[in-house]
Amino acid sequence: MVAAAPVMAMRPVYLCLAALAAFGFYWLSSFILAERWATLNFGADAHLYTMIAKGEVLDRILRFHPVTVEMAVAWMAALKPLTAWLAPHYVLKALFAIIGAVGVLATVPAFSKLVPRSTAMLFALIYALSFGVWYFASIEESKIVTATLSALYIAIYLHLRDNWTMRGAVLLTAVLLLACLNEIVSGFLIVIPVVDTLMRHGGDWREAGWRAADWRADLWLVPHALAGPLALAILEFAVNRQLPQAADAEGASHLSMLFYYIFKSDHGVASLYGFLVNWLFFNIAAPTPTAPYMITPPYGGYFEPSLASYFSAPASACAAILLGVILLASLWRGREPLPHDKTSLLVGLLAYSAVRGAFFFIFNPSEPMLFSPAVTLAHLLVIAMLFMASAFPAKRVVLAAFALALLAANGAFMVGPWPPPSPV
Repeated sequence: MVAAAPVMAMRPVYLCLAALAAFGFYWLSSFILAERWATLNFGADAHLYTMIAKGEVLDRILRFHPVTVEMAVAWMAALKPLTAWLAPHYVLKALFAIIGAVGVLATVPAFSKLVPRSTAMLFALIYALSFGVWYFASIEESKIVTATLSALYIAIYLHLRDNWTMRGAVLLTAVLLLACLNEIVSGFLIVIPVVDTLMRHGGDWREAGWRAADWRADLWLVPHALAGPLALAILEFAVNRQLPQAADAEGASHLSMLFYYIFKSDHGVASLYGFLVNWLFFNIAAPTPTAPYMITPPYGGYFEPSLASYFSAPASACAAILLGVILLASLWRGREPLPHDKTSLLVGLLAYSAVRGAFFFIFNPSEPMLFSPAVTLAHLLVIAMLFMASAFPAKRVVLAAFALALLAANGAFMVGPWPPPSPV
């Protein structure tokens, strides 16, 4: 098992520089996407959040994503003097770029718990350059807030599972509550510690000899699991009931929205295939430099739901091939068996992705990219554990090449056709 150095052992100046670089990277991307009218792809609601820069808050986003809204309102109020020199919407974009950078920073200790530090930095770079994280950190959307809170939750839990303290458990619960208040479906994060804990106990829970101390050690999960129901109660009774009643079923309440989308969605085989390629692959590497697949014009485009799209351009083809190499190497027969504690974590991370994915496929299968950034870290942690345990040579070289391929493939989408088209 790799003895991972804690992130605090790294020089703070390097961490600060990495966070600053991520922020600048995402903020610059936000200018480019805005210039070429590409902020409404994949079902994003950037146009609704942009109104906060004008001092307007829509009930719809406040009802379902109050954490994002309140952060944006407070941010604009605190930085109001800057709007004399910088357009308000660019000031607002900086907030989401910062949130994305915080998420990147949170992945460093997460990866460092499982792989050597130098490799952890490569995986953190891959996370930063992954398409879903990069795109949603570059527009005004609650989904990057969800992704960052998910990354913080996983990073804190990975520390807590080896060094349990009451303070750490309270912090983890606070992050879960905040994540659920921003997006109620973040409650599925609880699957990670629950499955991991059950797997680590193995079959002992069925045996009469399992010590009472083992039960007591895990009782913290009970109040922890209540964060989701508590958040839902706050959202529906303390937030929703204070707002004017929505005129349509889509935005009336969480339950109303759930049934609205379920009954209008297509759950066929083609829809499942499209969902999975977005959830597992497109979220990491963009298959094409444009999103021409239109579902509900003029609200942005989607990627053509086909893995073959990767081979339409050299950069995306290179990213797809390298990702395939990494995945195949992770399953290589020469791979060392994972220790039991890593296997339990791996199953917990996969269970979280599967449960979140199953919910969103039932709920809204046409917009998987919108909901996938929150599972990016989970997917990359699974790959990190398996790939680093494989007998594949030159692992770091392959990871560095993959990061460069992501920069090229996903960067081609961010820059897009130039000069930008005129708005419709």
